[in-house]
Amino acid sequence: MRILMRGATDPLTAMDPAKFIIENHTGGNIGNMTFTHSIAKTLLVDDNTTIDYVNIARKNTDRYYADYVNDNYDVFIIPLANAFKKSGHEELTKLADFVRMLKIPCIIIGVSIQQVLSDKKFVDVYPYNDEVKLLISNVLNKSPMIGVRGEMTGDYLSDLGFKAEKDYTVIGCPSMFTFGDKLPEAKDTKLGESSLICFNSKVEYEKREIYQPFMEFAKRNMEAFPNMVYVQQQIDDIRMIYLDRYKRKLRENKMYDISKAVSFADVPSWINYLKDNVDFSVGTRTYGSVAAVLGGVPTVAIPFDKRILELTDYHNIPTYDYSKLNEKTTLYDLFESADFSSVQKGHKERFEHYLDFLHKSELDTIYDHSYEGGITPYDKRIAEQDFYGVIKAYDACDEKEQFKRYRDAFPIVKKIQADERKRAEKLTEEVAELKAELEELNNETKKSIFKRNKNR
Repeated sequence: MRILMRGATDPLTAMDPAKFIIENHTGGNIGNMTFTHSIAKTLLVDDNTTIDYVNIARKNTDRYYADYVNDNYDVFIIPLANAFKKSGHEELTKLADFVRMLKIPCIIIGVSIQQVLSDKKFVDVYPYNDEVKLLISNVLNKSPMIGVRGEMTGDYLSDLGFKAEKDYTVIGCPSMFTFGDKLPEAKDTKLGESSLICFNSKVEYEKREIYQPFMEFAKRNMEAFPNMVYVQQQIDDIRMIYLDRYKRKLRENKMYDISKAVSFADVPSWINYLKDNVDFSVGTRTYGSVAAVLGGVPTVAIPFDKRILELTDYHNIPTYDYSKLNEKTTLYDLFESADFSSVQKGHKERFEHYLDFLHKSELDTIYDHSYEGGITPYDKRIAEQDFYGVIKAYDACDEKEQFKRYRDAFPIVKKIQADERKRAEKLTEEVAELKAELEELNNETKKSIFKRNKNR
């Protein structure tokens, strides 16, 4: 089986952090790695299976590339996160056109809406419904069904005219099925001042008034629990902690101790770090909570929008109502109110439904095979990789590491700048050629008008 998957990077490639961060191999957010990691593990059934990745936002997906894909791949897998959002319509349109040109099966495994919590219907406030309808229709011409992440996204597709359990089904997020029908049991943690707390938050919300109670809650509790870490998921924040002179304005506006921030260039390092070090995880990022669950860490999510809420609802991830946060709320309140075993309830049934969706899409999975010692081909390849591990903040590194980062980053940045200059020069040449053609056309038009007037 030859698989092409939408993704910013190959999860089986151990990348140098400088290259990973500066060239943005995250798709903007390291959370994107979790579902490509899980899907790749599920579909890599043997040594004859190949999985390649394409960054649709950056790739020239013209007819020539579509012909190449048709000739070289058996299926196009399309994992999507919060793709139905105002800032994502350009890629949706591009993706819809690309799918139209393909002759192989095209399968969406997970997609969701992005909308703040409100009573308004998404179909009434989202300006790109036609783009979504086109994408879904084109995909349904190449596959039997769409997999969506939650009920709210399902309701949106119903409002667009698509039928539940015919055109789409709710499958949750593939990342939650990284370990199949089992999830790690949450650690039996006793919360105290020495506990290592992991915070995560949505960068784009930090300046919104509605988000201030969480920011104040986080700041208070960071001071109360000195052993805390802050996992950076957004690419700008990761760049900010990697080099001290990068993203300085962003750095100046942070309310937490940046020296305690960390990030990761691969999923195994992220999960293992949480599993081995963290006592309690809390925050407003979807995949901050998912990674914690996969690491067996007690976690509480604080949903601020529908994409998070529909996923935590579907997978029974413990949540806390952000409207209840006040100046007296502590981490102990969140910790003691949560049932950390809730994610186990119904997980096996949810996995079986997910597997049924994959089978209806005519995909072969590792769960249809048996492997010696239960070690899958993906597990073997992961074990062969020398992953970097924890990316610590620049402020927490010694001078040797700080020097190494700038040494590693410099040629990459210079190459990007050189490529940008070449691109700018090429565009300048193209504009000059177009201007010359336009000038010639204008001259021809003037001559034609003069000749016609002369003959009258």
